[in-house]
Amino acid sequence: MIVRIKLRVGPRIYGDRNLDSKLAFAVSSLLTPGAVLCVVVALWRVLADLGVTEEFVIRGGLFSHWQVWLAMGVLTQSLSAYLDRYGRRMERNY
Repeated sequence: MIVRIKLRVGPRIYGDRNLDSKLAFAVSSLLTPGAVLCVVVALWRVLADLGVTEEFVIRGGLFSHWQVWLAMGVLTQSLSAYLDRYGRRMERNY
């Protein structure tokens, strides 16, 4: 008598992530504090314009405007979220 046992094939399990997902997670985790710093500097500039805080450290040029700092913070956080999603997608495909 021959007994056949049919098993379903599940997802493959790998012990290590590939280098792309590791690098994406590492850069993503470093970009988030940078985005927070940019927003804090933008807030400092706004409060300096209102006279609540001391003088802003950058007196002239492109980086003396709060809009530039806020845009950099938003773009940095967006890039961080994109890299986090990319790393998770690469982890699943590996």
